[in-house]
Amino acid sequence: MEDSTTKSSAGYEQPAAPTASPAAAETSIASRIRGMILGNLVGDAAAVPNHWVYDPVKMSSHVQAAKRGPAFCDPPGNGFYTTKPGAQSCYGDQTIALLESLVENKGFNAADYASRVAERFGRNSAYELDATDPEDWPELKKNPKDDQGNVIEDKRLWTMPLPGPWRHGSIKTFLVNFVTKDLGPTSSGSLDSQIDGCCKVPPLVALYAGSPALLPTVEEAVRITQNTDLAVAFACCFARILESLVLGSAASVQEACDHARAAISSSSKQFVTAKDDEAVAALSLVAECVSTPASAIGEKVREAMDLPSAMSALA
Repeated sequence: MEDSTTKSSAGYEQPAAPTASPAAAETSIASRIRGMILGNLVGDAAAVPNHWVYDPVKMSSHVQAAKRGPAFCDPPGNGFYTTKPGAQSCYGDQTIALLESLVENKGFNAADYASRVAERFGRNSAYELDATDPEDWPELKKNPKDDQGNVIEDKRLWTMPLPGPWRHGSIKTFLVNFVTKDLGPTSSGSLDSQIDGCCKVPPLVALYAGSPALLPTVEEAVRITQNTDLAVAFACCFARILESLVLGSAASVQEACDHARAAISSSSKQFVTAKDDEAVAALSLVAECVSTPASAIGEKVREAMDLPSAMSALA
């Protein structure tokens, strides 16, 4: 078999897998796509019971005492919200909404996707809890506080973990813009730059891998809920990584990251984001972390990105 090169949706040449019959290649790609989508959803459900447990010491202690864990941990260590075993997080639910939209429309449709996100997280969804403030929807009610800023316990309106899923910042702002203010999908995005954008990537890679439409469509989808350059840059970086793996031009995650870094750094790339430099820097950090013990990864990333403590960042 001869080795060749293929041109990705980013417009750069990358090493291709050894040639095979068209039928065999198509079957292999389809298999990897199924694995990517199922891995996304199963992994999300497996992580929910310990979502937002940032303290590695606390996590280790909890898992050791649990009946099952860390995947699908029982009992859960999640101190913020409660869902049934196997349920998705606020990120996985965005993925499902996009999958359903892509299937129904046989492609990406911004208005339909925005409507499905609004429905999945809206007033008639599992995310609408007694703790939600109808006068300041979709925010939670404000617990009364004393002059020192401490919650007055006998007047507390809600406590954590919430008896249901957690609406996070980008989705709440999206709901205000899209539902309350009736802004369209091109104007509904929040000014949030966190990791949410990446939850849109697997369904879009599944449909558009190898197509020039991939990265522009990723940007369009991300901006519906996160209208920031940083969210777009990192989601597109992730799309490049998954595309290499799905098409078989990368044999490992490390190789796929190397391909993505080369593509984003290329002067001849056909797709550009305003924060490509930040994506390259992040990929360089990933390369440095390969030899870092798992227990030290969190601290290394926090130092590299000059982050505040995890809990204050979440608050």
